[in-house]
Amino acid sequence: MKTAILNEKRIVNIIMLIIFTILLFQPSSYAQITDSFRFVFMTDIHVQPELKADEGFKQAIAKVNELLPDFVITGGDLIMDALGQSFERSTMLYDMYNEICNDFTMPVYNTIGNHEVFGLYEKSSISPDHPEYGKEMYKQRIGHGKTYYSFDHNGWHFIVLDAIGFTPERKYIGEIDSSQIVWLKDDLSKTDNATPIVVSTHIPFISVGEQMLKGGAAAFSPAAIIANSNDIIALFHEHNLKLVLQGHLHIVEDIHIAGVHYITGGAVSGKWWEGARDGFPEGFVVIDVNGDSFAWSYETYGWQAVAENESEKK
Repeated sequence: MKTAILNEKRIVNIIMLIIFTILLFQPSSYAQITDSFRFVFMTDIHVQPELKADEGFKQAIAKVNELLPDFVITGGDLIMDALGQSFERSTMLYDMYNEICNDFTMPVYNTIGNHEVFGLYEKSSISPDHPEYGKEMYKQRIGHGKTYYSFDHNGWHFIVLDAIGFTPERKYIGEIDSSQIVWLKDDLSKTDNATPIVVSTHIPFISVGEQMLKGGAAAFSPAAIIANSNDIIALFHEHNLKLVLQGHLHIVEDIHIAGVHYITGGAVSGKWWEGARDGFPEGFVVIDVNGDSFAWSYETYGWQAVAENESEKK
């Protein structure tokens, strides 16, 4: 009898040891994905000295810091404009943006927008031979040499894309170029199919903005939407794409298709610091992640637009 009891205890101990070992050596990604975290998406900031936009951006950052997100993703159009501006004006805006960003108390991951492109418009009188022409200014001053990249956080994979293409006529269009597609395929090949994915893009993949504002038959211009968006979305079909964060249009929308949310995130600047744009006030998106799901809200930060003459009194 004693031998039987000892054998039974030994079996129980072995089972407990096996269970403990399984729990101890669970993949770290599983442990991480059960964590909850918060991040913020701030798009279309358009910082400038006029209209007290610099003060507005600082006020938005103060609100973000109160919300204690793990990090911030910006959605492009960080400065008012470099497309048609002089070198001096463009670098002043870049410097202003970088200086104000020091107020953040968490990491910031930037996305390039069309207005970060330097000297593309002929009216700027900037030669394509300029060392900071086009996207080079962004790469050198904000992007650490890149306009697209990815990173991981708590079991989620984040992909920041460059959706700005150029035409021979020195205009911009919405496009993910061929070299970026090659990079994206490689990045996805290294990402587990079950890993939740978030994409940040300045120009949207999908939107009903034009239909909402102009009627059901309204079409987007090539500069307002990514023309090859279907090709890019198809790359994610075998992956767990959860969320695409979009900017550019200064409106708020959430289009839910095939399990993916395409959220256009309003604008920190509203109507370019002149108040609300088509009823959408100045604000940003807050995303709360819990496991492999999320909830979001559009948060305002109490900004009151000022008249141009008031701005000049500062």
